Amino acid sequence: TMRLRLREEREKPPRASPLSPRLHPPRRLPRRRPPLHAADPLQPSRPPRRPPPCTPPSPPPAAAHPCCCPPAPLPSLHAAVSPRAAPVPPPLTPPCPPAARPPRVPLSGVSWLLTFVHTLSCSTRRKFLCFRLHLRRIIGPMSKNNSQKESNGHSARLPRKRFYRARAHSNPLSDSHFPIPITPSDVDYSQYFPGFFPIDKDDNDDSNLRIPKIRFADIGCGFGGLLVNLSTMFPDTLMIGMELRDKVTEYVKERILALRVSNPGQYENISVVRTNSMKYLPNYFEKGQLSKMFFLFPDPHFKEKNHRRRVISLHLLDEYAYALEVGGLIYTITDVEELGDWMRSCLENHPLFEAVPESELEVDPVVKLLSSATEEGQKVARNGGQTYQAIYRRVVQEEQFSA
Repeated sequence: TMRLRLREEREKPPRASPLSPRLHPPRRLPRRRPPLHAADPLQPSRPPRRPPPCTPPSPPPAAAHPCCCPPAPLPSLHAAVSPRAAPVPPPLTPPCPPAARPPRVPLSGVSWLLTFVHTLSCSTRRKFLCFRLHLRRIIGPMSKNNSQKESNGHSARLPRKRFYRARAHSNPLSDSHFPIPITPSDVDYSQYFPGFFPIDKDDNDDSNLRIPKIRFADIGCGFGGLLVNLSTMFPDTLMIGMELRDKVTEYVKERILALRVSNPGQYENISVVRTNSMKYLPNYFEKGQLSKMFFLFPDPHFKEKNHRRRVISLHLLDEYAYALEVGGLIYTITDVEELGDWMRSCLENHPLFEAVPESELEVDPVVKLLSSATEEGQKVARNGGQTYQAIYRRVVQEEQFSA
C-alpha cells in the first residue's frame, strides 16, 4: 500500500504555490507535413489553377485642381460592369499654372538674433561659425557706410579680445613656422612703419641714411597696451612689439590699424611682428641699436625643468646686451616673487648690467607705465596683487677700459 501511494504521489503534477507562477507541461506543436510538390513521383500532380476572368481596373478619377481646373468626369457605369467594354480614358486637363511666390522680405537684426539663439544647442564650433555669419550680415552693411574708414579698407572699430582667443603661453623651444629674416638688413620695415620707411627706396639715395631705426622693443608685448601708451609719450621714436602667439599678434595689428584710422597722424611709430625673440633677436636688430627693452609679466615657468624656457637667463642676457646700446635700459616686472628674485639675480650676476638707482627711477616716466599700461598689470591691480620690478642699465665691461 505504501509503495502504491508513493508511486501516485510521484505521478501527480507539482502544485503551484500562490507566490510562484503555475507550472504547465510543455506544449508540443503539431507536426507539419511537407508540402506536396509536382516533381514528387509518389504524389499525383495537380493542374495549376487559372485565375478567374476579371475586368480591367478602371483608372482613378483625376484630382481636381482647386485653383482653376474643373473636376474630371467619372467613368460610365456600363464600362464598370461589362467585362468586354474598353476603359474610357480621362479627358486631358491643362497643367495648372505655377503659383506666384511671395516677395522675399529681408530679415531684420532681431530675426538674425533669434536665429543665433536657436543655434545655441549646436556644438561649440558651429555656434561660433553661425555667430560670425550673423555678425557679418548684420554689421557688414553698417561698417560699409561707416564714414571713418581709410582708403585701404581698415575700419576704425577697435577689435574685441573674445574673437582672438589664444593660449596664455606658448612653448618658445618649439619649431617656428613663420618667415625669419637672415640679417637685420633683410627686414622690410616699410610694412610695419609706412609713415617712416618709404616703400620704394633707392639704394643710391643718401636720404636712406637718415631713416630712423627702431629704438624700443617690447618682448612678449601681449595685447599691445604698453606700445599704445608709449606711442603718444615718444611720438618720434620707433618701437616694435614681438609676440609668439599668432592670435594675439593679429589682435595687436588690428588694434594699431584701427587707432591709426581714428587718429590720423598718430600711432604711426608702433608696430608688431610675430617671432620668437628668444631665438631670432639678432636677426632683427643690429649691435647697439636698441635703447630700451621691456619684459613685462613673462611666463614664470615654475617647474625646475622648464627654467630654461624663461625669457631672462644668463645666456639670453648676452644677446640682449648685444642689441642694447651702452647706457640702454632693460625693464622687468612680474607679480611672482620667485620669478622676480630669479630675474634680479641673473641681472646682478651679469657683468654688462648694473642696477639703476632709485633717484633716477623716480624721474623716469616709463616706470609708472610698467604696472598700469599693460593688461596684465591692470589685472594684478584689480586683484590687489604685488609687483616686483628690476631695472638695469647696459654698461661697458671693465676689461675694455683697461685694454
